[in-house]
Amino acid sequence: MINFMGRLTVMSTYLLAETGVGSVIFWSVVLIGLLLAGFWVVITLRNWLKSEDIPSGGIGFTLSDLRQLHREGKMTTEEFERAREKFIAAGKAMAAKLPDPLARDRKQTPPER
Repeated sequence: MINFMGRLTVMSTYLLAETGVGSVIFWSVVLIGLLLAGFWVVITLRNWLKSEDIPSGGIGFTLSDLRQLHREGKMTTEEFERAREKFIAAGKAMAAKLPDPLARDRKQTPPER
């Protein structure tokens, strides 16, 4: 019986090496490992992208934050209007600095003399 088991082990080792099944199993394990590593990278990256860039209690306000403060009575109407005007002015100034995305589609008109 022991001799039979020894022969079976030798034969199975020979078959694995000769037919390339061992190579297939090895590369299958490598592929499964790469898939698991890729899955982990995607999940980690997805969680990182979903996380907030600014920690809670971050710097600055949005117009929604100002509206909320006004609704809660923590800001007077005059203060809200001043802050709103500053937001709008800053937004217009920023928009004026941006290039016109449709400029290349328009024909350039010569300047008037």
